Amino acid sequence: MKLFLVFLFTLLAPSVSAEDVLIIESYHSEYPWDKDYVKGIRNTLDEEHSVTTFQMDTKRLPQHQFSEMAHKAFLHYQELKPDVVVLGDDNALKFMLPKLYNEPISIVFLGINSNPRKLLARYQGQAQITGILEQPLLIKSINEIGDVINNKNSKILVLFDSGTTSKIAEKYISKQYQSIRNSLSVTVDIENVTTLSSWRHLVSESKEKGYSAIVMGLYHTLIDKKGHHVNADELMAWTHQHTPVPLFGFWDFSIGKGKALGGVVLFGQSQGMETGKILNQILSGKNTDQVPIRIGKQGKAIYSKEEMERWGLTPPPHWQAINE
Repeated sequence: MKLFLVFLFTLLAPSVSAEDVLIIESYHSEYPWDKDYVKGIRNTLDEEHSVTTFQMDTKRLPQHQFSEMAHKAFLHYQELKPDVVVLGDDNALKFMLPKLYNEPISIVFLGINSNPRKLLARYQGQAQITGILEQPLLIKSINEIGDVINNKNSKILVLFDSGTTSKIAEKYISKQYQSIRNSLSVTVDIENVTTLSSWRHLVSESKEKGYSAIVMGLYHTLIDKKGHHVNADELMAWTHQHTPVPLFGFWDFSIGKGKALGGVVLFGQSQGMETGKILNQILSGKNTDQVPIRIGKQGKAIYSKEEMERWGLTPPPHWQAINE
């Protein structure tokens, strides 16, 4: 009788089914890059597959809390038991791969600026891993910015915050720039900035220092004099208002009315769509090891009509105006 009751209870009890995909975001759901790539994944993924997310929030939390957030993300993974884990951006890969590499899952990373080769070689286990690299389009951007400002012998200031992704991107960009600097008609200076006061100082004095344009990289981890994180939208608004030279951007979320006027930019939604296609292949039965790691599709040249007119500039014919 007891065995029958146990059997009956098993039949009637609600089944716990694993999620198909868990997206572990380095940042937070309101961050434009995250919002766009998650949207791209959801819009591309076949309807029968379920998706959930976890935000590590490393744009806003201090570094000493990153490990704690990674632990929480791993507990979330253990609770959900997904078939595939997506690791969005550098911090998620750095902190989660050591926890997940020997799990019986597939891992797909996206938005990775660093070279993951050493990390992947160090952590080899049951997990099968592939993904998409993200590399800022410095040289293409700089050449075209030179065309827009019509000053071939100009100096351009590139500003990044001091977050993990910014430091990796700055290192990659600097190496890329140094390798071909003699063939460029413009000079580039790259700064990693930690504080709001330093950022404002660099922007305000850019024209006096001989710069003809500023390119905004990432700007989401700056802190004020009290040690608080600066609101990214407020920082963009201040920069837009006070810059004495035209303002350009590397990422699509920095372009538009009240923001940067244009640039050859990376799109979060594009990386999400490419990731979604990989997920469909894996969830349909393709071996993850048969899906090669690749660089995301090259960016697009876009501009804001209003901001271009503000500076009296003319976009190249192939640049696309955005809807504002």
